[in-house]
Amino acid sequence: MSLRARLALVIGLLAFLPNLVLALTLGLLGEGPWLPLLLWLAFLALVSAGVGYFLAQGLLRPLEELTRALAYLSLKGELKGLHLPAPKEPPPGEIALLRARFTELLERLSELLEAREAFYAALAHDLKTPLISAIRALEYLEKADDLGKEGRLALLGNLKEELSRAYRLVENLLALSRLEARPPQKETLNLRALAEDLLLRYQEEAQKRGLRLNVDGAGLGRGERLLLERALANLLENALRHAKTRVQVRVGENTLAVEDDGPGLPLPLEVLAKPFRQGPGHRGSSGLGLYTAQRVAEAHGGRLKAERSGLGGACLRLELPKG
Repeated sequence: MSLRARLALVIGLLAFLPNLVLALTLGLLGEGPWLPLLLWLAFLALVSAGVGYFLAQGLLRPLEELTRALAYLSLKGELKGLHLPAPKEPPPGEIALLRARFTELLERLSELLEAREAFYAALAHDLKTPLISAIRALEYLEKADDLGKEGRLALLGNLKEELSRAYRLVENLLALSRLEARPPQKETLNLRALAEDLLLRYQEEAQKRGLRLNVDGAGLGRGERLLLERALANLLENALRHAKTRVQVRVGENTLAVEDDGPGLPLPLEVLAKPFRQGPGHRGSSGLGLYTAQRVAEAHGGRLKAERSGLGGACLRLELPKG
């Protein structure tokens, strides 16, 4: 049964039942002829049904108008710039609230579509740049017969760096995809051991840049190892890129902090952690590293925050929930 039919039935019964009780009471007390009474009751039933139908029509008119507006939106070819048409008459409070919620939903959908377009465009650009550089380096290496050992090593080093940029971007995308697909699979981790294992991968890069890289402190935390490694790797890469002489990882209970002696954060963390936003803090990177670290922290129920560093530069602290 439709909502209109149910509403009409309820209104009709509310109008008819009191008259039915009154008519039966008068009929029993008067002991008069029953045929006129039955005809009167039939007339009351028809009138009550008509009243119920017309009142239900009026009550559901704003909802029907909203339904037509949504049907109109579903027929539009493009999704950007969607908005509900203005109502022909001021709707009741409940329908106005429902329209407001639909409007908020459409605005959110439009924002997500714009973000997706920006994401795909920036992703294509950020993947294309290192791959093109790598292809050109390979083409040059293929044709350069008299390059020499030093030139060849420099070219191979450049090729390795470009491919590493593309690899890190893919790693972050995989981590974000994993977060979208399911919640983190938490286990109790030795955060000191996790940090030490990860630092071994970056010791060579730190030595090339003349940087000291060390771990201090110890502690446990609950989280998914691969995701936390990816988040910490992003913080380390960011610190190595800006440090002058030193990068330090401080480990505590449910915390991992990476600090350096560089110039510090050029913008607030909430700005730098927006993906694919080019600016002073994103030169040479897609901005996906800090965004991924922040998403990993939030998915675990924690947070990523910026603090003052004892080394004079930036300090980014990944906090996991206690227990």
